[in-house]
Amino acid sequence: MSRNRNRKKKSKPPMKLRLNKYLSQCGLGSRRKVEEFINSRRITLNGATVTELGTTVDTEKDSVRLDSKPLVPISHKYYLILNKPKGYITTTDDVHGRPTVMDLVPQKYKRQGVLPVGRLDKDTEGLLLLTNDGDLAHKLNHPNYKVTKEYYVEIERPLEDSDIKKIEDGIYLFQLGLKTRPAAVQFADNTRLHILITVQEGKKRQIRYTFKNLGYKVIKLKRTAYGPLKLGSVNRGSIRVLKSVETRMLKSMVTDR
Repeated sequence: MSRNRNRKKKSKPPMKLRLNKYLSQCGLGSRRKVEEFINSRRITLNGATVTELGTTVDTEKDSVRLDSKPLVPISHKYYLILNKPKGYITTTDDVHGRPTVMDLVPQKYKRQGVLPVGRLDKDTEGLLLLTNDGDLAHKLNHPNYKVTKEYYVEIERPLEDSDIKKIEDGIYLFQLGLKTRPAAVQFADNTRLHILITVQEGKKRQIRYTFKNLGYKVIKLKRTAYGPLKLGSVNRGSIRVLKSVETRMLKSMVTDR
């Protein structure tokens, strides 16, 4: 009898994952987001309520549930662009019954756990990325990766050179208690009323506060690019699936080297 036949078949080692990563792979959002489910005691592991963020899961044996509903990792990942209209809030649901961006997402993607990456405020239009790839969403939102966002801004009076320099150098926003990173400013035409501004962060209402603090009224605000992604010809309120090359470009921006 050959030596190979006498060898015992090795058992497959258990696949262990931190619970927050496992929940993210199930389409519940970024790792930071899923920690809210753990802290609110909505997650059970083999029937026991989970209270520790550092809990690990054996993906071969353990049963993980959210509000008694079984959770399994999503097999297919989706990456979408939504041209968000004004008047929609960036959340999965709203207690006040206001329209949300998820109202514009087809059911087949919602069933797969697709969620917005970051947010645009109610009165801001334009490019909103959605995915069920929780790991990617977490990295794209992390400030260390400095993912750029481009916005088209219309203001009510011409932007002065001195204020351009302030924006480009970074401006202190007392509403947020921080100074912005340096930004790039271009004019969309020669009126100086229509501006393209590229930022390396996505603080809440950052663009609006920037212009307000400099004494300008924002008439229109629209995100036109997110990293390598361009809004292009996506109709308002419509969804477009990213091309594979776009997905690769997006991931390459947040790859650890």
